[in-house]
Amino acid sequence: PEAARVHAQSVAWARAMGLAPNEQQVKALHRAKVGWLVGRAFPIADHLVALQIAADWTTLFCLIDNHIESIRGPTLSHVYLKGLLNVFREGAPPLIVDPFSQAFRDLRERMLLVKVPAWIERFGEQLERLFRTFVDEAKYRQLEAVPELVKYRKMREVSVGLYFGFRLGELTDGISLPTHVREHPVVRSLESKASYIVGLANDIYTIEKEMAKGEVNNMVLVLMYEENLNFEQALARAVELHDAETHEYTALTLRLPTFSKEIDDDLRRYVDVLSSMISGHRSWATETTRYRGLDDSGIFRG
Repeated sequence: PEAARVHAQSVAWARAMGLAPNEQQVKALHRAKVGWLVGRAFPIADHLVALQIAADWTTLFCLIDNHIESIRGPTLSHVYLKGLLNVFREGAPPLIVDPFSQAFRDLRERMLLVKVPAWIERFGEQLERLFRTFVDEAKYRQLEAVPELVKYRKMREVSVGLYFGFRLGELTDGISLPTHVREHPVVRSLESKASYIVGLANDIYTIEKEMAKGEVNNMVLVLMYEENLNFEQALARAVELHDAETHEYTALTLRLPTFSKEIDDDLRRYVDVLSSMISGHRSWATETTRYRGLDDSGIFRG
């Protein structure tokens, strides 16, 4: 119910951070409808401060994803991202003072106010993992080489960004799972499959746009080279993989481990968040301009 208000505040936040310095970019943020994505991903969230953090992080994630594509070469990407990671983890002064370093510092301070134990540490681990993947993607981009299937499968699971949503569900929905539950093989497999499903869908939605700009990191292209397929065959194969992973994910949700009543209740709520993120991204893809190539501002393109 709060999606529109959360979205408006997120656009205002991005503008205040300097992430959208002109009206064209502000309009692009409005058309992206990030508030509707987090509203669908966390449909029963009752912690509005946390939901706003989730929306602002999602906006920042989309923008940093685009920004890194514009930095030429993995070395420069690594140095830049390492500086941002230190800003978030340690509150360190940024190597480069820019809107992204300001945004990461602001999110760090607001996340600390929520007072979830070890939150910065755990979110920072995911951020480091994402930044390593961004650098890997930059390597393939520089070489103008399509990644190998096994390598890309691992990269895409991380680069789509869902692991942040899984962690943010702890804030928005008050879910608290012990470490041994989060690390249970079934739970980890569900997280992996949810991320891969959304990553595959994203690649299917964006392939034509990404081919037009020379992007090499896309599963359809990977399948073309790996399995010697033409474009239409590779696209159909990507759809097959997506649907197979979705069936496996659904079957796995029916085989959750049992711990105690309280933990089992939280685990079911957590799996509901994973499922909401899958279906939420699917619905959002029909609403946002991010995947449709209608945006000429450069702010929401991939």
